Amino acid sequence: MVPVAQLRVFTPLEAFPPRERERWSSYVAAGRGLNRRQVAEAEAGATAARLLTGRSPLARRAVDGDGLDGSSLDGDAALVRRAGTRILLCPLQLDLRAAMAMEAFRRTIPERLVGAFVPDLRALDRLAEVSSTGRVPHILDEPWAVPLHWFLAFDPEERRFTDPPEGAGPRLAYLTTIDKAAERLERAIEVVEATVEDGEDVLAALAGLAAWVDAFDPSSLLELDYGGVSRLLTRDELAGDHTGAELWQAVESLASGDLFGAAARYGAARSRWTHRRAKQHAS
Repeated sequence: MVPVAQLRVFTPLEAFPPRERERWSSYVAAGRGLNRRQVAEAEAGATAARLLTGRSPLARRAVDGDGLDGSSLDGDAALVRRAGTRILLCPLQLDLRAAMAMEAFRRTIPERLVGAFVPDLRALDRLAEVSSTGRVPHILDEPWAVPLHWFLAFDPEERRFTDPPEGAGPRLAYLTTIDKAAERLERAIEVVEATVEDGEDVLAALAGLAAWVDAFDPSSLLELDYGGVSRLLTRDELAGDHTGAELWQAVESLASGDLFGAAARYGAARSRWTHRRAKQHAS
């Protein structure tokens, strides 16, 4: 499997629309919430090949011709976490994420070559239909590296590094609330917009993330999980990775007029992650 980092939204049960809330309430009451290991297994089993060969809920619905109303909830699969008395869920939405990944892939290759990767045009049309429903995924996936703009949704103090002796290895994550993430992204956008002349790409990335964050209930939780990308780093590299702090130092340097300091901090973080992302081209 390709190592993937994820940005996940955990929405309070009461914030879901009535029909979904009822379904998720039954799901939680039945103790069917997935843990991280089970989620990894589910995601590994929902590769594009499976989606396109009839061995997934998406492909079965395509064969049966069932209508798409956005309420299938991908087999009612979700990560569940509790914060005090609140129950929060992060639906996997495997069909939606696969469809969006396919759309992103299609933008990177000539249209005439799409059929070489997805010869089943019916399945390709189905993926396009799913990606155009307007549904918003609770999970963003990024292979090989953590996108730098993701870090700006978090305060460096929200960083969590764990390495339990009985666990599956060290883990690095950040956790905040959606309302705080929205405020930080707005702050970063304002600073970059006011100080960086050629910052269109950075602004576009930040604006896109801000729009995604804004689609969720403000009391939802937002988690950045290095996930499989952690395997590309040694334990010491992971423990010593403070990219979030570096990027906020760069933003504050920009705000204070220290352009050289900002460039140095941003450049160091970008160079480090570009080196890690380059591993995807290793044979």
